[in-house]
Amino acid sequence: GLKLKWAFGYPGASLVVGQPTVVGGRVFVGSQDGTLYSLDARSGCIIWRFKAPSMVRTAISIGEGGAYFGDVNGVVYALRPEDGTLIWQARVDDHPAARITGAPLLYSGRLIVPVSSGEEGSGMDPAYQCCTFRGSVVALDAGTGKQLWKSYIIPEKPKPTHRNSKGTQLW
Repeated sequence: GLKLKWAFGYPGASLVVGQPTVVGGRVFVGSQDGTLYSLDARSGCIIWRFKAPSMVRTAISIGEGGAYFGDVNGVVYALRPEDGTLIWQARVDDHPAARITGAPLLYSGRLIVPVSSGEEGSGMDPAYQCCTFRGSVVALDAGTGKQLWKSYIIPEKPKPTHRNSKGTQLW
């Protein structure tokens, strides 16, 4: 007995990969062009939008005074859920291929953020010094964005191990 009530077209996007978050009569969704939308759940009308510099692939976590999400440049954002005003933003990894693709977890004033990468794409370039990304989980203070701790999936820092047939140093 379900019937379509409304549909939303993402302006300037042909790909949407993050799951919507529905809370408090709103639908929060990210987009390929980096726009985060807060939609009215009854009508589908845009209440506000926030433009991040790159694609938003995460679901949006809502609570403790913020709407939290990450982008594919490895930056985590906290917005006021009422109006989309930026509270803080924090880059959680300096690696150029770092990205946030999993939803941040909000727990007891901390935001737990999984950090992944797109290094496999960079590794196709014979001149790329693969493989230097270690993967991590980062805890941020939900109110300030200050990093509380970081745990790497690969504990050792990367170091050169050998050269490929073109002479490029590999890590």
